[in-house]
Amino acid sequence: MTGPTETELSVQGESLQQLYSQYTKGRFLVNRRYQRKLVWSVEEKEKLVDSVLERLPIPLILLAETVHEEAARLEVIDGLQRLNAIFAFIENEFPIDGKYFDLETLADTKYLKDHTKLTQREPMLDRGQCRDFANYLLPVSTYRSASESSVDEVFRRINSSGRHLSLQEIRQAGATVEIANLVRKISAAVRGDASLTDYVKLEDMPKISITNRQLEYGIYDAEIFWVKQGILSRDAVRESRDEELVLDILLDLILQPLASSGSEYRNAAYGDDRAGGATSAAIVHTRLLTLGPKEVERRFMEVLDLFKETLDVADSPYATWTVTQQNPRGVPRHFHALFVAVAQLVHDENLVPKSRNEFADALKGFWDRDLSIPGGGNWGGERKSQLINAVKGLLRPHFTRTTDRHSLQLQEHALRFESTLRMALTEEALFELKQGFCRLNNAGMFDDASFEKVLRTASAMANTRPSSSGLIFFGVADDLKDAKAVENFSKVQATRLDRFYITGTQHELEALKRSVDEHFRWLINRIKNSKLQPEFADALAATLSPFRYRNYLLWKLEPKPGRSPVTHDGKFYERRGPSTELVEGPNALIELVRRFP
Repeated sequence: MTGPTETELSVQGESLQQLYSQYTKGRFLVNRRYQRKLVWSVEEKEKLVDSVLERLPIPLILLAETVHEEAARLEVIDGLQRLNAIFAFIENEFPIDGKYFDLETLADTKYLKDHTKLTQREPMLDRGQCRDFANYLLPVSTYRSASESSVDEVFRRINSSGRHLSLQEIRQAGATVEIANLVRKISAAVRGDASLTDYVKLEDMPKISITNRQLEYGIYDAEIFWVKQGILSRDAVRESRDEELVLDILLDLILQPLASSGSEYRNAAYGDDRAGGATSAAIVHTRLLTLGPKEVERRFMEVLDLFKETLDVADSPYATWTVTQQNPRGVPRHFHALFVAVAQLVHDENLVPKSRNEFADALKGFWDRDLSIPGGGNWGGERKSQLINAVKGLLRPHFTRTTDRHSLQLQEHALRFESTLRMALTEEALFELKQGFCRLNNAGMFDDASFEKVLRTASAMANTRPSSSGLIFFGVADDLKDAKAVENFSKVQATRLDRFYITGTQHELEALKRSVDEHFRWLINRIKNSKLQPEFADALAATLSPFRYRNYLLWKLEPKPGRSPVTHDGKFYERRGPSTELVEGPNALIELVRRFP
């Protein structure tokens, strides 16, 4: 199949210096709808740098010209890991043979060094070697006038042999079926590398990369839930076996009776016409729409949170707690069966554990019982159902029927919140964090001026683009200084999450002498009577929601764009990174209006 005749493909050699210059200008874009994670180890990056220094050939980089946020960009189709390794070495993130790139070699790195954006590490590599490295010509193929579908097809064809990507990554690449979107979203949330939108600038990708070392940025692979609990190995997660496991579990959550698990059944769910039956794309799509993707996601996260909380009580990883005999490759099917069994108890029978301690005790040595789980290959639906029914029978005495659904609805799933908050690392323009509603030195005095500024920021978020929604959290400090101030004046101990600090707002409500419901109604009225454009104020107020994360009371607002830009106090504002700026001048106003066709 050939692409559109107007599509052009050019191949030329570009120096690493030229590529880095484009990188510093923010021209490279990563489409996470199909692009794999940043998963190269430091050792793999070092090997690539060594190949360049030895003047050995390395594979070409494939880019596609595109427009994002009204600016020309270069979407990375193939070569994400290589580009990241090259730019990371140039920016002194790792050495080669113990020596770092000399930042004085390039005008761009010297400028960043002089403006304290980069710091020179020592010892330094010989300046001549650095110059040779920067002048290395890398073959770059640029795909012009490419459509989204053609880029997806190119990506699949490049990796169809399976040498570059795992079967699940190829299956997931460019897939548009709803189950694929759900697998992508949940898997990223569990790993911690979720992003608010599909597009992420290449320079932001390291913040959510998976690394084999504890660095100042990225996600340490040993701390990822699947690895930390011994369910999957590090290499398995790097090969997206976690997404495969999430897919298998999701199919068992939405299909009744349970279908077989295996490669051909996964292919069928993604639309492979050669495989059909119970997991055909049509059946999966219908069932998923019947239950609702958000409801299925909620159920998955609720059960996973239950396991995380219980394992915290056990103070032991899942694998060592539930299975005496260790398996270095992990125990994915053990977890799969137990997860589905608990999900059926919770959501089909409306049960909850009597206590986390009792549930933890019930799981201790659980798989040492005479319960048969097959190894590799397909897992038949009937055999799987028999096992899950047996698991439920063993666990049911440790569960009880719940009657307090209202309090459960206030519980925001910890993983979902953590995943969402981490998105602020790559989407500063669409996030705003406030430690609370009141003054730092007086928890009983509502900070009206600060709240009005937040509402102004909400209007700016809504003016970003028609497809982007913002998120504003109250009860989260974005720096240690504010967290310490809350602790000093209110005696509230903050909990750190990445570079953020969870402070909560319960101490403020106590000082204000308001219940959650009273404060909720008060805030709704305050938003509706603010300086915001009235219809936008009403829509924003409708998104206000309190929730609990662990023992902290937090609040969320979700500014959503309308069909046209919105005003605050009669003026238009927009977000430029983490700042809210007034839109001034006729040209800027015209540009803003053009975002809303």
